[in-house]
Amino acid sequence: MKKTNRKKGSVTILIMLFFVTLVSMIMVFVSVSKDYAVKSTARELGLLWTNSILAEYDINLQERYNIFGFYGLEGNVEKKINYYAGESYSNKRYVTYKGCRAELYDYSLANVEMSGKQIVAVGKLAAAGKLLKPKKDIKPAAGGEAGIIRNKAILNGLPSKGSGKSITMAGISDSLKKTETIRGVVKKGTDEYFENQYIFKYFKDRSNSRGLGKTFFQNEVEYIICGKTADADNEASIRRKIIALREAMNLLFVIKDPKANAETLAAAELITPGPAALATQKAIQAAWALAESYNDYQLLITGKRVPVVKDEKSWAIDLESIVGSKPKKDEDPEFNTSASYVDPGNIHGEDYEDYLGIMAYSMDEKVKLLRILDLIQINMKYCYYGGFKIIDYNGGVKVTLNVNRKSYEIEKEYQPE
Repeated sequence: MKKTNRKKGSVTILIMLFFVTLVSMIMVFVSVSKDYAVKSTARELGLLWTNSILAEYDINLQERYNIFGFYGLEGNVEKKINYYAGESYSNKRYVTYKGCRAELYDYSLANVEMSGKQIVAVGKLAAAGKLLKPKKDIKPAAGGEAGIIRNKAILNGLPSKGSGKSITMAGISDSLKKTETIRGVVKKGTDEYFENQYIFKYFKDRSNSRGLGKTFFQNEVEYIICGKTADADNEASIRRKIIALREAMNLLFVIKDPKANAETLAAAELITPGPAALATQKAIQAAWALAESYNDYQLLITGKRVPVVKDEKSWAIDLESIVGSKPKKDEDPEFNTSASYVDPGNIHGEDYEDYLGIMAYSMDEKVKLLRILDLIQINMKYCYYGGFKIIDYNGGVKVTLNVNRKSYEIEKEYQPE
């Protein structure tokens, strides 16, 4: 009898142990399932909430420049996320929400790594012909005092303030001497190439307003290259750069072309016979190349084409017209854009925008992107809202949620389409 009771007791203990184990397993399963469910919902809801933040992008900024950015500080974002979380997690006894932390510093559009991604992405769409024409007019914000006063105050606090030198013309001429065409230097498929596509879609230049309506500067591409705070100064700076570039290429032709070389030597020997003729020849060659360069600039700004590498047919200025005369310097106040010029009738070659393009392509990339942001800020201030600052707008957000004593990091950026 006692033996039978002992057996029953053993079976009871085994059943209880099994039951306890089963219950423990069920509790572990429930706990793991709950954690997994909380983890999944935290991430999915976090993405939904951050998408709601990104949905508040500035419509004028997007329609005019195809740049997505929302206005706000970390505190603004945290307040909104906390509100969304309160609505989503209310009456959820298994969820304990302890707030969030938002990070915007790396996502500010003033950060060229952030804005540059969007500019390159839009440039790719432009290159593929998938962009609609930019919106011409920006509707002023109510009480924004946009466009009331066209003064230098609009130029305060620009993103490019303190940035360094942007371009070296000697480097461009060296590259052109190797390839002989602008298209040979500008490599398709690079970020610099797509940045150029963006620039010539959304900004004016001296030769083409692109139907972009009211802007603070008329020479916007020239501003990107030169960074001067007046249209006239940017025009003058571009003129100097084009003339310097053309002078280097024209001098190369004068030196290498047998006929031009013989003509300059003959003229030099008439002026200074003997050993001094070679030195005089070099001076004549330089003067001839410079005179041709002035003419090249006049051709470009009147819509004509100028080949990177000249030949006898594309050369315009004859030697007789400059021998015995002193070429004008670019700073000479008498030099003006309405001066007469000699048109050799070039069918082939590059136009004014091509020359701007090679300069923009060859710029320091950071300076170029910062000056693009300058123009966006300037025009948004001028046309939309007087207090607009690019640094106040963000191209993405990172939020860290504290749910059930665990941290969930959600990161989201705009993807231009």
